[in-house]
Amino acid sequence: MSTDALSPMETTSLADQAYRRLRDAVRAGSLRPGEKITERDLAARLGVSPTPVREALRQLVHEKVVERVGARALRIADHSVSARSEIVEAEVRLSALMARLAARNATDAQLANLGEILEQADGLVGEIEQDVAGRGAHADVTDQLAAVHRLLRRFHHQVEAAVGNPVLDGLLQQARAFSDEERLDLTIKLAPERAEAFRRRFREHRSLLDALLDRDEERAELLAAHHHREALNQLSSS
Repeated sequence: MSTDALSPMETTSLADQAYRRLRDAVRAGSLRPGEKITERDLAARLGVSPTPVREALRQLVHEKVVERVGARALRIADHSVSARSEIVEAEVRLSALMARLAARNATDAQLANLGEILEQADGLVGEIEQDVAGRGAHADVTDQLAAVHRLLRRFHHQVEAAVGNPVLDGLLQQARAFSDEERLDLTIKLAPERAEAFRRRFREHRSLLDALLDRDEERAELLAAHHHREALNQLSSS
């Protein structure tokens, strides 16, 4: 059965799989910076029809991993170190602005929701620490780390949603240096060797929430800028 005959849910699933495999290929270097690509060639390499590849490429173009150089021409983006640094700086500044505005605009219900998210994350971190203390290097906490990561990404997205400004939100989405899934992959990879840095940044979420609860715009902006810059710089250096 061709992908074109699949239901929307099945097509979305295949598109997600194609997206992940193409992301992995770029990261591993089997798709090289500057390399020209086509939907048909990639579909053949992945063993799927062009439909899910087309959807995956649309997302990768949005994330600036792939760039369109003609009506049907695509290539893997070749970001220089300086270009990547500028993208990171844009995301840091926008994220910090969103935190400032969230301190001003967030409702009490939205702030309570942020607190509930961090409570859930605290519980998972406690479980991770217990597993590591009990089993040491043999502890496999990958699933728990992934769950914590998703909660923290939800926290940040909820901070941004509390601003209530779709234009700024759209600008921030365009400025993302990494997708949420790419962040997750890199976090899982880096966590064992940079555990203390991750613990420190985890605690920073609580400090940011305190600033939001106090309606302290300047403190929220400074904390968010520091937090996002450290996180993005670490991911960029991996």
